[in-house]
Amino acid sequence: MAVGTGMAGHAIATTKSSSSRKALGRYGFVIPAVALFVVFIAYPILWVLGQSFYTKDAAGVPSLSLSANYIGVLRDPTFWVVVRNMTLWAVITIPVQMLIGGLLAYFIERHTNRLRGFFRTMFFLPVVTSVSVVSLVWVQIYAPYYGIAQEYLKHVGIVMSTSPIGDAKTAIYALIIVNIWQWTGFSMLMYIAGIANMPSEILDAARIDGASGWRLAVNVVIPMLAPATKSLLLLGIIGTLQTFPIVHLMTGGGPNHASEVFGTYIFKQSFVLNDSGGGAALSVIVLLLALVLSLIQIVLLGARLTPAQKEG
Repeated sequence: MAVGTGMAGHAIATTKSSSSRKALGRYGFVIPAVALFVVFIAYPILWVLGQSFYTKDAAGVPSLSLSANYIGVLRDPTFWVVVRNMTLWAVITIPVQMLIGGLLAYFIERHTNRLRGFFRTMFFLPVVTSVSVVSLVWVQIYAPYYGIAQEYLKHVGIVMSTSPIGDAKTAIYALIIVNIWQWTGFSMLMYIAGIANMPSEILDAARIDGASGWRLAVNVVIPMLAPATKSLLLLGIIGTLQTFPIVHLMTGGGPNHASEVFGTYIFKQSFVLNDSGGGAALSVIVLLLALVLSLIQIVLLGARLTPAQKEG
């Protein structure tokens, strides 16, 4: 009886030991990801949040103030100029990129054969081109008197005395054009993937019913590309809030803040004006704005985490 009890106890101990090793193995795969998240995401966010609650006096001595930096940002006229620029950026850039990208994807996939790979590569090339190169090229395109844009405008009697990116009235729109040119290829690629995943049976059935050309595209193809459209809309909003390199390299947010975006505004507040509290407060505002806009899109677009939740 004692022997049996000992064997049972040994078996239980062995089972527990095996379970512990399995649990340790599972945690071993999770720990590196958690560590990276804490070091590179959680800690920086908490640090910036903490910095946003401190202000500096004339001598540079920090003092705790929970709302001073946020009130200062909201009272700054430049902040509302940035909000206007960001709104224009999103309202113009996202729909135009999706429209042109969708048209390119449709004609490439449906009306090209041998040159399909060539067209895909050519239109996607700007996406993988260095932002520095894109900025340099477009600065030359926009150059007055000798730029490529000027050469075309001469035919309609327009002579530019200044570059569009140097004029406060046109700077933000000139940058929007550059952004559309660079990122339309990404929208095209997303729609190409969506078209490739379309069931051929549905398209064949639509053609049998008499749908063709634009009728087929509008009534069948576009509704079936809704997942790609939703993804591009969400990525476009987030990408708009993250805009920085192209503006920083081409205009630096000028002239007179006419092309200022959140990225350049935060950079100036934090590193040029040495107002770390104001820059941190602005960063927190942008983070909250991104979260709110993402949640609104998820709700309005009907996204769900699981099929069971969708059915519920």
